Amino acid sequence: MTYNGTVYEFDVKKLRELCASKANMVDHGSNSDGHDPMISQINGRTLLLFYYGNVNMGYQIVTYKDITDVIEKSHLLFFQTGGFTLSLIVVMGIILYLSLRKITAPLTSLREATLLVSEGIYDFKVPSEGNTELAQVGATFNFMTGKIKEQIESLSNINRTQKQLIGSLAHELKTPMTAIIGYADTLLTVRLTPERQEKALIYIENECRRLSRLSMKMLELTGLYEASEDSFNPVEIQVDNFLKEVKEIIDCRLQEKNISLDVFCEPKELVKKFDQDLMISVVTNLIDNAVKASRKESKIVLEATPDHLMVQDFGKGIPKEDLEMVTEPFYMVDKSRSRAKGSVGLGLSLCQKIIELHDFQLKIESNPGKGTTVSVFW
Repeated sequence: MTYNGTVYEFDVKKLRELCASKANMVDHGSNSDGHDPMISQINGRTLLLFYYGNVNMGYQIVTYKDITDVIEKSHLLFFQTGGFTLSLIVVMGIILYLSLRKITAPLTSLREATLLVSEGIYDFKVPSEGNTELAQVGATFNFMTGKIKEQIESLSNINRTQKQLIGSLAHELKTPMTAIIGYADTLLTVRLTPERQEKALIYIENECRRLSRLSMKMLELTGLYEASEDSFNPVEIQVDNFLKEVKEIIDCRLQEKNISLDVFCEPKELVKKFDQDLMISVVTNLIDNAVKASRKESKIVLEATPDHLMVQDFGKGIPKEDLEMVTEPFYMVDKSRSRAKGSVGLGLSLCQKIIELHDFQLKIESNPGKGTTVSVFW
């Protein structure tokens, strides 16, 4: 007799064979007990079946457990776990990408910066915040580009100034050279009186001497623009002795016009740091300009204090409109008189460059008809 207390129909024979097959047993009419559970789909449900039976003894028992919900939940759990894992991988990938991008951003900026440098562009900064090695590399790169920019600007300024000097020099040379050639041709081709011959030769001699002084001034000024640390040697100098040395150097020039030079140094033990040879050039140039502007038997004051060095004359002075121009190369307030006196228009330009080299300051004050005061502030 078979009794089925379930709503499901079971193929008992097939279950017995499957149990036997799973147990690796061959049924020859002997006992064939099955104890391993099996999963089967019946009527759209998933059942866990257990078979117990013995044909010889005349019984077969099948029990089951409906595990449909368990299977569905396991599938749902699998997909949830898979989705979560995939989402986690995506999120971690994004985080890793952003982190790497942030870490490598300085390198990207550095690469772009090197391209700009190769094109001659230096007005930029690469990221250098923080204490990382990349930040240190960025700071070093910024320092390097800053120095390169300073050097290039310095060289550009020097180049521009030298071009101006060369252009001005060419202009200055044109007039005297034309006159010299003209006088020389006249002497060679025209019979002149001895007086006119002497006048022509004197002019040629004066212009040649002026051109010689001009070339020496140009060499000195150009050398200052190219001055290196080796050629610039500021040391502690006893100022009172320095002023006495200057007076000895310029004494012959003063005697030509019978001009006195009053020298003051307060305090007597005053010491300043500068390049003595270059500053001698500055002071002698300033005194020479004062001599040219002064009347005979007048005086010039040379004074040194802890604040400044001053050269003062009481001559014709400089018009206000010319004050800002007098330090430009070849600029002359009175061109005709300056040329007649042998001036080349480079004295104050030379002084200005030497003073800038020392990080000093030049100040010129003048009152036409009353004189000029030139001060060098230490």
